[in-house]
Amino acid sequence: MALKELNETQVREIRRLLKVRKRNRKEFRRYLSWRWTKLDDSWRYPKGRDNKVRLQYKGYPPKVKVGYRAPKLVRYLHPSGRREVLVRRVEDLFIIDPATEAARIASSVGQRKRLQIIQFAKNFGIHILNPRKPPEMRLETPPQPLEEKLEKLVEEIEAEERPKTESERKTTSESGGS
Repeated sequence: MALKELNETQVREIRRLLKVRKRNRKEFRRYLSWRWTKLDDSWRYPKGRDNKVRLQYKGYPPKVKVGYRAPKLVRYLHPSGRREVLVRRVEDLFIIDPATEAARIASSVGQRKRLQIIQFAKNFGIHILNPRKPPEMRLETPPQPLEEKLEKLVEEIEAEERPKTESERKTTSESGGS
């Protein structure tokens, strides 16, 4: 579904539904995972005979149900309203519609190919969801060792505490003595 094909009311409806999806988003955690560290947070259906979550008692965490699902129009969309397309090489960008789709670079892509993909996407106005800082922007000079910093500090302190020259001493003694 391209945004060009949609009229203004449909675009407004999609934006409204994206907000509804965000507002109704529940965090489903495994029952009692907050009590015991051996239980993972990921959702497991409660199967016990007297389990309060399974019986949907008031005051207990919500159980996963169909009613929590997102509206159909926005079901697999990114929060920006675009459809995500997984990209592994530059050729994958040829099929992307910049108006309705955004690229997500696969985690297995190396730095050199990632830079090529980002450069191509920038030229053609394709939105990348997970760009990293290019290596030129990273700090190239390693931080100075602690010993060098300490030596500089000691030199600065000694420069402040050095005795004044004789001409400075004479002027202070003459003005202070009279």
